[in-house]
Amino acid sequence: MRVTFVYPDLASDEPTYTGYFHHGIASLSAILKKAGLQTNLIQLTKEISEEEFQKKVKALNPDLIGFSSTAHVFPFVKKYAKAAKEIRNIPVICGGVHATLCPEEVIADESIDMICRGEGDLAFVELCQKMENGQSIENIKNLWVKKEGNIFKNELRPLIANIDELPYPDREIFDYANLNLEKKGIGTFMFSRGCPYQCTFCCESTLRKLYSNTRVATKGKEEGLSSSPLQPYHRIRSPRSVVAEIKVAIKKYSFIKFIRLDDDLLFARLDWLREFVPLYKKEIGLPFSSDIRVNLMTEEILSLLKESGVHLLRVGVESGNDYILKEVLNKGITVEQIKKAFNTAGKKNIKTQAYNMVGLPGESPKEILETIKLNVEIKADLSVVSIFYPYKGTYLYDFCVKKGYFKEEDAKLPRNYYSYSVLTLPTIRKEQISFFFHYFHFLKKVYGFLFKLPFSRFLVFLADKAFSFKYIPELMNIILNPLMRVKRKISKIMKKEPKQDTELFSK
Repeated sequence: MRVTFVYPDLASDEPTYTGYFHHGIASLSAILKKAGLQTNLIQLTKEISEEEFQKKVKALNPDLIGFSSTAHVFPFVKKYAKAAKEIRNIPVICGGVHATLCPEEVIADESIDMICRGEGDLAFVELCQKMENGQSIENIKNLWVKKEGNIFKNELRPLIANIDELPYPDREIFDYANLNLEKKGIGTFMFSRGCPYQCTFCCESTLRKLYSNTRVATKGKEEGLSSSPLQPYHRIRSPRSVVAEIKVAIKKYSFIKFIRLDDDLLFARLDWLREFVPLYKKEIGLPFSSDIRVNLMTEEILSLLKESGVHLLRVGVESGNDYILKEVLNKGITVEQIKKAFNTAGKKNIKTQAYNMVGLPGESPKEILETIKLNVEIKADLSVVSIFYPYKGTYLYDFCVKKGYFKEEDAKLPRNYYSYSVLTLPTIRKEQISFFFHYFHFLKKVYGFLFKLPFSRFLVFLADKAFSFKYIPELMNIILNPLMRVKRKISKIMKKEPKQDTELFSK
């Protein structure tokens, strides 16, 4: 049986973008191959016509097509699923976070025959084996299946407790050496599942609730798994398993000279980290980067990470305002903790990257400027900013709908986190949100300069007043857009990509 995965990797607007390694698809492909099935992948980094997509499908001749979808790319899933159905009646299944959180919306599409909710590893294997053997598929746990006008909505199976038992992700299904990071010598890895925190903007808090009354699966006699006492939702592969997979990958792909860990909470357990550090130093020894939470950036953890060869830590700052952090985002951290964490990392010469959001409920220009100034103060080596979007299934989605900030039927879904705000907030204009997003780095430089001057407090006060002006986007367009056009022309001549802050604010 042949399974074709379709990954609409369409979030980036970079002309040179060649795709990201999708850990979920790679894991599913690996477990299917282990079960004796054939897999291949259509990774779309640019939108193509239905006819082009159909040619790709015909060439692969699959028995099952599996789409992975987020909210942003679901319109493309619908488009290409319909195109696939026009070739012949190939069964189509859709999985991923959007299918898990919005199952009714996804299964309602006439071109989608099934959806997979939650972890798909075991469900996908069972589905393919039953299809291959001509058996009934309506009662497979984790799946919703259409049949004869009915939808069979099956319960979730237990989570996999010991994820060491899973095969290493299948990198061969991708054009791996030519992916966006890999072509730069960066290998991407993920070794954990789940998150115990309850951030209101994130889907993880909702996903966790789906499993609140289930047990976690562990190795047993039947199909390799059995029920066990309730286990933590957050699971991490053992340090030895982590190091073993990296060793296999860097041996096979000799171009990998830097390791990127995509886990949110790989270093959440101190005992795990203490075991990992000597293993990694001895057997891998390559510099690496990782995500980490502010509250985990303790003296001991950062010392261990420095010892193991960490080059960069990517940290969710999100906001520079305590009210937003606590009451809106439920981050469980404070501005003072953020400052202390970045200060400790700086003392250990660990580079940092701060993730930020603008356009959050409750934000006015004041709060956004506090975020910008905090990025200056913490001396983040890199600052990344996105525009908040209320994802269906999260607490903030319900909050925004209840408050009238967001009407899904009226809002055009942005293609990515960097497009525009869909919220109508009483505290700030959409044009101002766009302004702060596009000029985030410029404003960071402005405040960084002002902080060094005499009478900086007064000068910062004047800057706050100026940048909080309701019609500052229009004013800045008049002043700066001609300069930006010149900059773009120079960048084009020099064959360099323009920076984030070159966009117009007419939206």
